[in-house]
Amino acid sequence: MQETIIISLLRKYVKDQCSEQELRTLLQWLKSSDHHIGFDWVVQPLWDAIDKDMPRPDEEGENELRQEVSSLLSEIRQQKTSDSKVRSKNRLNGFYRVAAILILALSVTLGALKVLDRPQSVVTYVEKMSAKGETKSLLLADGTKVILNSDTKLIIPSNFNKEERIIELEGEGFFDVTPDPDKPFIIKSGETRVKVLGTSFDFKSYKEDEFIKLTVSTGKVRVNMIDQDLQLAVSPNEHLSINKIDGNVRKESIEENNYIKWIHGSLYFNKEPIREVLKTINRTYNRKVILQCKNCDYRITGTHDNKSIEAVIEAICFTTGLRSKREGGNIVLYEK
Repeated sequence: MQETIIISLLRKYVKDQCSEQELRTLLQWLKSSDHHIGFDWVVQPLWDAIDKDMPRPDEEGENELRQEVSSLLSEIRQQKTSDSKVRSKNRLNGFYRVAAILILALSVTLGALKVLDRPQSVVTYVEKMSAKGETKSLLLADGTKVILNSDTKLIIPSNFNKEERIIELEGEGFFDVTPDPDKPFIIKSGETRVKVLGTSFDFKSYKEDEFIKLTVSTGKVRVNMIDQDLQLAVSPNEHLSINKIDGNVRKESIEENNYIKWIHGSLYFNKEPIREVLKTINRTYNRKVILQCKNCDYRITGTHDNKSIEAVIEAICFTTGLRSKREGGNIVLYEK
């Protein structure tokens, strides 16, 4: 039964028709002692299946294959039974050709199978995180500089910068990417993909936020929203905002990149829904601000340079007419 299977697999391999699983089966057979049994039962059927127009091995591998063929033929010649000698002698040319193709097939098979059988390199991941109320600076293996905003996680694979540069982001980060035309820098965040060659930009993509935001300082960035089949290009001094709920896209030109003021400890809001503003405040100050009102459709605009949370809340109350109070360690905003 096994002989039939091996013959069938060898035939298929000679014709380059083996599947990956079939190649693995051949590998197991070759590793076992069974493949040292006489070649008669393998060679003759294989010979019948040979394509006479098979391409020759490349020149680099021929010498090694000749040595292996010679070794195999020596074994065949040294068989002790006269019957075997007669068969070998009577089919000498056939044995040479079949043995050569067999060795070629098995050598190539082994070469391919060694790749398949080789323990797959395990990709591990390193998580770089910034806590609420802090920012963190990082230097990646390719020289790219990253600043993480509060409550952000950057996931870096162990094979980063070997064949590709792909990372994952949950939160916000400013990236100053080292140029490499052969390896684009790609950030994955949910269904969003950001692709650059060498540029500097701010990317904001918190899971709990309603919007994904991108602001480009230098170079050009491509954004792909997989779930919306959306592809966009963002140029220097442009700000992109994508609503994750309704898919609405807004791109605007900016004279000054206020969206990266957080790097220096400041807050900047430009007609932001108050609920989104409070999410940013909670992350930045590691505090909890609760909104208690029925029709909270306020939009907040303003810059707060290194102010305390109390000062920021006071400014929001002044703008919206809301009031604030403390409840335990929390701050509550409510209507009059």
